[in-house]
Amino acid sequence: MNLGLPEHLARESFSRALANAGHCAALVCLVIGIVVVAESAFAGGAEGELAAVMLLAAQALLLVLVARFPTVTLTVVYLVAGSAVVFALTVLVMQPENGVDSTNNPLLALPRIALLLVGGAGAGSAIALTWATLGFGLGEAATFLGAAIGGGSWVPNVAAAGAFGLLVMVRAYDGLSRRRDTRKETGLHRASQQTRELALRHDYELRATARLHDTALSHLVAIAAAGSGPIDERLRVGIRQDLGLIVGRDWAIDHGDAAIDDGAFGSAGAAGGAGRPGRSGGNGPIAAAATRTVLPEALEAARNAGLGVRITGDPAALEVLGPVRASVLDAAVAQCLVNVARHAGVGEAEVAIGPGHGDVTVVVVDSGLGFDVDAVPDDRIGLRTSIRARIEQEGGSVQVWSSPGVGTTVVLTVPEGGA
Repeated sequence: MNLGLPEHLARESFSRALANAGHCAALVCLVIGIVVVAESAFAGGAEGELAAVMLLAAQALLLVLVARFPTVTLTVVYLVAGSAVVFALTVLVMQPENGVDSTNNPLLALPRIALLLVGGAGAGSAIALTWATLGFGLGEAATFLGAAIGGGSWVPNVAAAGAFGLLVMVRAYDGLSRRRDTRKETGLHRASQQTRELALRHDYELRATARLHDTALSHLVAIAAAGSGPIDERLRVGIRQDLGLIVGRDWAIDHGDAAIDDGAFGSAGAAGGAGRPGRSGGNGPIAAAATRTVLPEALEAARNAGLGVRITGDPAALEVLGPVRASVLDAAVAQCLVNVARHAGVGEAEVAIGPGHGDVTVVVVDSGLGFDVDAVPDDRIGLRTSIRARIEQEGGSVQVWSSPGVGTTVVLTVPEGGA
């Protein structure tokens, strides 16, 4: 039972609730004892009754202090003073003229029950049982000494022993059930931790697969597009950098947000291939200086593959994305353009950018050969991992429309913001 609270709070709260219940029961016992003494006829007369009432009242006052301030010092004081009260009351009751045969009587049971219900300082069933055992043992010892001095016979008090046994059962059950709850909570925590580890491992495996696929494929396409002869120095440097990235420790980080230097673009426009003139978008020509921060990885991949790209729409819509999310979208668009260069059989593609209702949408369109989306084999990870899985990890979606002979349209949508 945790009362709807966290385990570390429920343990202390429930323990204090049991202790408060014990204090109330102990106080009731002392009040009943005072009433019984007031109505009894001691041989000592009014002086004996008054002394017994004062002893029980003193024990009740100490019990209230322990309930209000449950410290170790007050608990020890209560146990010592309570034992003295039990001893003195036993001496008074066991006088031969009172006609009491043994210590097994209700009047002597009441202060002893109040003694073992001390509760005490600290939380938990083990601590409560320790204080209760001390109270029961001190009460029995005080009764034994009082009976010896008062001239009576000592007999274990059934009521006090029964109260102690009941307390032991309640506290033991609480301790055992709480231990089982703790083991269950530990098991749930371990299962939750394993789930998080599996999700994290899946995320890194996905990143690794997508990064390796993108890097190897883009470079192979670039090398094939370069034709015979020596490889361009810029391409050679890019391959070397990406190789260092794959074997390095930061292989799982998307680096598409790095700025591309002036030579990354055609001399006239956004993403023309080598010697290819820049294109004009639907909103007019986009100057190179304005597009160097617009999907840089995608434009670089298109340039290396010899693919012309026409950017239309509102490139400023990308500014509402966080760096990581923008980099993920950039990498996915780059894979779309590499796929166009490899499979579409055309030399150019259009990239349309636009905002809308809390999302940013990028559409990649080509008028090439097209393909049957349902016929793509499961082992082809380009669309599934490098594009779709990346976007879905950021809470976005990917839609693909294509038919043989009519081209392909890929719509990538991600929410605004993000890391």
